[in-house]
Amino acid sequence: MKRSIISFFSAAVLASLLFTSCKPADAKTLYSRAKRDYGSCTVVSKTVDGDNTTLVLHDDLQGFDYTVSSSMEAIYIDGSNFGSVPSSDDTFKVDLKKHVLSVTAPALDAACSADNVRYEPVKYMGDDEEMLVIRTENAEAGSKAALECAAAIQEHNLNNRLDGVCIRVYADNEEDYWADENYGSVKLPDIVFRTPEDERVDYYTEMAHLQTDRQAKFIRKETGKFSDTGAELRRVVDVMGSDIPTSPDSPVTFYYFESSDGTEYYLCDFNYYDEDHSGFAWYTNYSGDSNKG
Repeated sequence: MKRSIISFFSAAVLASLLFTSCKPADAKTLYSRAKRDYGSCTVVSKTVDGDNTTLVLHDDLQGFDYTVSSSMEAIYIDGSNFGSVPSSDDTFKVDLKKHVLSVTAPALDAACSADNVRYEPVKYMGDDEEMLVIRTENAEAGSKAALECAAAIQEHNLNNRLDGVCIRVYADNEEDYWADENYGSVKLPDIVFRTPEDERVDYYTEMAHLQTDRQAKFIRKETGKFSDTGAELRRVVDVMGSDIPTSPDSPVTFYYFESSDGTEYYLCDFNYYDEDHSGFAWYTNYSGDSNKG
């Protein structure tokens, strides 16, 4: 009965959405969005086939083509079709990365010319952070190559449209880079090599900004025991593939921050359920207004 009620409620919500917004974006809207989000562009071609609209656009700033499209996407719940909703997509970030990799290829080749150092584009270019992977058995040579590659790519980071993109360095022992040892990365626009520990600090700083205070500043990290937190083991979230506290003596890492009002607090490296188990977040002793600043 509960599942039927949930399905009925979901269907009712979807039905409401379908009645209030039942048409995909037209060519004019797609063009306006692209110009707003990515900058000046020129229409190369337009294709309209029923509810499907596709524009090929030329980016005026850096001279490459990309595609924006809209359509109706079918919605299924428990195997049943509840109609469709408007959907849109674009290839801007993918095609920008491919364009920059093409024009910087000579510089990338030179940066990775040392013995046993090579580079390859990431397999899933649509991921906002990923762009280039350097493979090597020598971590020092890999970090040097990553910095040189990042500097070459940064020259083409016009209007900061590649901010947040990473050049990552992995060992070269496994067929797939993501299965190999991570040596670190460079994240644009900063030309600074980040060790795996630096990456972890950056990650928890980002989580602190999202979950607690947008202006929080990282201070330090310390290792303690779960019992130091005052948290309850029964509310620790079991995240597949990660180590979680299982006893009062389990090790826990505390990432300390200073909030925008000067208060010191910490974020721990495990997720924690709300009292009613309706949601969860990184465990913290932060007591201020969330996302303050």
